[in-house]
Amino acid sequence: MGGSARGERDTKDGVAARAISSAWRRYAPTRVVLLLPAQLTLLVVVVAPSLILVFLSLTDWQLTQGVPWFRADMIWFWSFYDLYFDERFLHAVVLTVAFVAVCVTVELVLAVGLALLFLEEWRWRKVALALLVLPMMIVPVDAANAFFMLFNERGPINYLIELMVGHTFDFAWLGDPNTAVLPIALAEIWQWTPLMFLLVLSGLLNSPRNQHRAAIALGASSTRAFLSVLLPLALPVISIAMLIRAIETFKVFDSVYILTRGGPGSVTETISMFMFNGAFVYFRMGYIAAAALLVLILVAGLCMGLLGPLQRNSR
Repeated sequence: MGGSARGERDTKDGVAARAISSAWRRYAPTRVVLLLPAQLTLLVVVVAPSLILVFLSLTDWQLTQGVPWFRADMIWFWSFYDLYFDERFLHAVVLTVAFVAVCVTVELVLAVGLALLFLEEWRWRKVALALLVLPMMIVPVDAANAFFMLFNERGPINYLIELMVGHTFDFAWLGDPNTAVLPIALAEIWQWTPLMFLLVLSGLLNSPRNQHRAAIALGASSTRAFLSVLLPLALPVISIAMLIRAIETFKVFDSVYILTRGGPGSVTETISMFMFNGAFVYFRMGYIAAAALLVLILVAGLCMGLLGPLQRNSR
């Protein structure tokens, strides 16, 4: 009896397997057709521009040459060689990396501090949360324009300093090479700390709170329990938040263009501003394509470095 039951089950399994195989063969073309628009979109939006970028980086094509980009003269890797000795490009890279490091670090510290305040329920918590995320809703150009007016020579910042020092103060924040980058960094931090705050808060709220409460019950201080228990649990979300903000800050352009245009001189010229000037002011498309390729490699390395803790935590 057991043998007949086993044979009947094997027969049913075989019939089911053949039915699934037949259905797969029947609907496989349909699945391919359904996936085709997404694949074509990916090809057009990502793959094709990337291949064109690589091709242009090997040419000396300029918009003023009067020839199509696909007929540009090949100079192979000479643009990369020139970029290695281009002090303006190297300055833009160093400035952008330092700008990203400072802004993301300050945003993270502020976000963690604010997230600790919103972990527990308190009166007017929802109202404060709504007000806190408002800067993130403002168009970046408008936010940059607001900081341009704040740090104008006759703006509110200088006026407040006048009230404190008791005499006229008309310091040119945006015209001094030593302070021109400060308003740009403040505009970036002010507008995008709420995004970092929301990501960190979501990580802390979704972390298991029992271990944190147990550590406090066993005698650990609130600071010790947070640093040793709660923060490591939220580290994956914090790593993703830092990665998102690092990539976005690396592409900073709006505030630089509105506040300083990369000046005075090229003191505040970030990578995005360098590429804008090179492509649409000097029309050196091939040279800027090579710079963009190098920056892509740099950002990829940055992403791998920030994802390192997340990968180690997932093992």
